[in-house]
Amino acid sequence: MFLRRAVRVVASIAAVTALILVVPPAAQAKARAGSVCSKLGSVASDAAGRKVVCKKKGSKKIWQVQAVRTKSSGVKVGSPCSKLGSVTGDGPGRSLVCTKKGTGMVRQVLNISGSSQTPGAGQPTGSPQTTPTSTAACSQPPQFSADFIDPRFVRVVTPIGEQTGYGGVLAVRSYIHPASEFTGQELPIYAPVDMTLTSANYYKAASAPATYQPEYSLYFDVGCGVSVRFFHIKGTVGKVAGVVPTVPTTSSAGQNVTPTQVKAGEQIGWYKLGENSVAFDFWVDDASHTNNFIVPSHFASSNALHSVCPYDFYVADKRAQWLAKLGGPGGFPVAGTSCGVVTEGQLGTADGMWFISPTTETDRLTYDGAYQSQIMLSTDADGIVRIGGLNISPVLAQMMVGSQSPTWRKPSDVSVGATQCWSNDTQSVRVTVTSDNTMSVIVGTGSCSSLPDSSAGKTYYR
Repeated sequence: MFLRRAVRVVASIAAVTALILVVPPAAQAKARAGSVCSKLGSVASDAAGRKVVCKKKGSKKIWQVQAVRTKSSGVKVGSPCSKLGSVTGDGPGRSLVCTKKGTGMVRQVLNISGSSQTPGAGQPTGSPQTTPTSTAACSQPPQFSADFIDPRFVRVVTPIGEQTGYGGVLAVRSYIHPASEFTGQELPIYAPVDMTLTSANYYKAASAPATYQPEYSLYFDVGCGVSVRFFHIKGTVGKVAGVVPTVPTTSSAGQNVTPTQVKAGEQIGWYKLGENSVAFDFWVDDASHTNNFIVPSHFASSNALHSVCPYDFYVADKRAQWLAKLGGPGGFPVAGTSCGVVTEGQLGTADGMWFISPTTETDRLTYDGAYQSQIMLSTDADGIVRIGGLNISPVLAQMMVGSQSPTWRKPSDVSVGATQCWSNDTQSVRVTVTSDNTMSVIVGTGSCSSLPDSSAGKTYYR
């Protein structure tokens, strides 16, 4: 799995590729998205290999990236299938995975908490939303008493509510980054509390490198409406190993297993740093808590409704120990870092998530050239501004701007009526917050001064 550090590598590779790619100046000027063209309806290719069409924008004729439309495959949710784990589409931005149901197999929605294009090794994967257990008759919430991994092995953990690897999608879990000196070692993973394994999967994304080993997703019911999930677990042990699937699929979506109880402190598996994996996921949902969003309808069917800080369930001394390890992805702990919240962002500013239409559902990702159907602007504990979902390059990656950059500014400091442009070695992004609920956005190559007029960009909505 590539998390934020892996994204840095991808972004660096993309930047180097951009430097060594030689494009004839005439061709670049002729087919650059946002540049002036002469013949309406003419079609060309830009430097990234995308089709661009000459269209009218106001009084000008401008090259615009041609949107790719996905046709329905004809399959439907609930229709029978024959190959467990196979994935197909049923329309733009939505995938169906073949899963077990009773004695047969049917197609169910695959809800990836990241890019719908390449889940798996390239980023943290998600899962279909699960129904939590009832909170009835619970006088107090469960309390975690055992470390899920020896804290000595861990360099940093991330807050919830940040972005997943390729960006533009809310991270509803905390990412656990072991220290580099433990690379290649099998680091034990333990049950933090008495709980029951209810589903699991053994998976390797179709897009993963040939050498990438299949890994486990584990779903536990704690009771009282609380669930615990782990992703990117490299091996299982004990009772858990006896009930998890053994045939790899291409999805981390859980398959039902024989309910298996484990005790707090009991080892359930292990994680290995290295081999294209830099972290694993620790995800806790609490059905008694519902996250607040600026426009709740975007998230009505998402897996972000009940996600909470996993460390808040720990007994006091262990909670303090884990909260002290919070910091930026792949970095080091930063004193005073909050565990975060899952939210749409800070109203009245550029901070947070934005959607291509007022009715767009979260995590049903579609693309119009460089523009993803949802984008996100955030600042991590290290002060790095992260912009996800806007990629002028065909390589999906977060755009990152460090505090040393002259274009650095927190998105939360860009308020209604303000314009801000961020730039790095790969691209520039300019936004204007036009109201509490609308923002104009344009992305392009080169510096901020080289960006075309904002009319060539997109309007995003809360």
